[in-house]
Amino acid sequence: MDIFFWLVSHLPKLFSWWLYSPKRTIKNVDVSISAQEGTVELWCDKIQSMFKVILEFKNNNPFPIEIDRVEASGRLHNASMKAFDLFGAKLEKNKKVNLYPRGKLDESSLAKVNEAADDETLRLEVKAIIINKYHCIRDFKRNFDRLMCKFYNKKPRRLHEETT
Repeated sequence: MDIFFWLVSHLPKLFSWWLYSPKRTIKNVDVSISAQEGTVELWCDKIQSMFKVILEFKNNNPFPIEIDRVEASGRLHNASMKAFDLFGAKLEKNKKVNLYPRGKLDESSLAKVNEAADDETLRLEVKAIIINKYHCIRDFKRNFDRLMCKFYNKKPRRLHEETT
C-alpha cells in the first residue's frame, strides 16, 4: 500500500489531487492534549500571568505536512485566553510532534481565573494552518472539553464566596 501512495504522490497534480485534498488531509491529522502532567498551565499572578498548553499533533497522511502556526483559545470561569505557537513544525508521515502554545493573560481574565474553583475545567479550541504539497489549509479546528488545569500562584478564594 505504501508503494501505491508513493507512486500516486509523484504523479502530476492532475492524477494526485484526491490524495492531497484538504478534506482528506484534515481528516488524517490527529490532535490530542499531551498525557504529561500539567499539560494545561495557568500562571495566576500579575508578574507571570500566562496560559500554556501542550498539544500533540500526529500526521496519519501518507505524505509529509507542515503545521504552520497554532492558536489555542480557552475559556475558564468566564475568562477568555489565547495561546499561540507561530513556528509550528514539519511532520513526516506517521510521526508525532508536541507544540507548546502560550499566551499572556490580560488583567480581567487573570481576575476571573483567580476567582475560579481549583477544580474548574477548561474548554479549549485549537486552530491551525496545515500545508501539504498543493494546499494551504486554514480551516483546521478541534475542540476539547473538561480539561483539568494546573494553577501556579493562584490567589486563594475569599471565605465569604465559599460559604455562599
